[in-house]
Amino acid sequence: MDYFLRKYCDLEKRKGRVLSFFKQQIYNNLVSSKFINIDLEIGCGHGHWLNAYAQQNSSRYCIGIDLNTKRIEKSNNKRDFNNLNNLSFLKADANEFLEFKPQNIIFSRIFIFFPDPWPKNRHHKRRLIQNAFLDKLLAHTTPHAEIYFRTDHVEYFNWTKSCFEISDSWDISNMPWPLEHKSYFEDLLPRYESLVIARS
Repeated sequence: MDYFLRKYCDLEKRKGRVLSFFKQQIYNNLVSSKFINIDLEIGCGHGHWLNAYAQQNSSRYCIGIDLNTKRIEKSNNKRDFNNLNNLSFLKADANEFLEFKPQNIIFSRIFIFFPDPWPKNRHHKRRLIQNAFLDKLLAHTTPHAEIYFRTDHVEYFNWTKSCFEISDSWDISNMPWPLEHKSYFEDLLPRYESLVIARS
């Protein structure tokens, strides 16, 4: 069993971790008025993309979350090497992170790159992109928030596109991609599809 799950098997302990993360790492940085936007990458992998994005967007505060301990460690190592004060990483589940974070923290941009497609029909309920999740994001995003989604799984791409097409709160957009920068996962994949979505 993962050390994280052994240590934080209790839901209240996991909630405490998220709140402590904001108190110790985020709030002090946000005191600076230069951070006018907060962005979240769900499933940040090894942090390649978000480190590059944070370097090029110094006025935006960036948070990356992932469930894999080694990925978070590598992401933090990159951040420290690049000496970035507008970037933080935390090991956390996406739904729990949104539920447990301080409610006054809302996101301008959300990045979801190459999430687990859960290809078997019986596992589709485990996919991150669900109508209920899109509705939940409304309470955690700014009025003009954007979602950037990318996957190499064609069926999951079509699933995601359909979810946004029927949504009353999100619209597929032709806005440009914020940054093209090769990530660990992207380098392994021959092709992929992308979506940009704007809050209605």
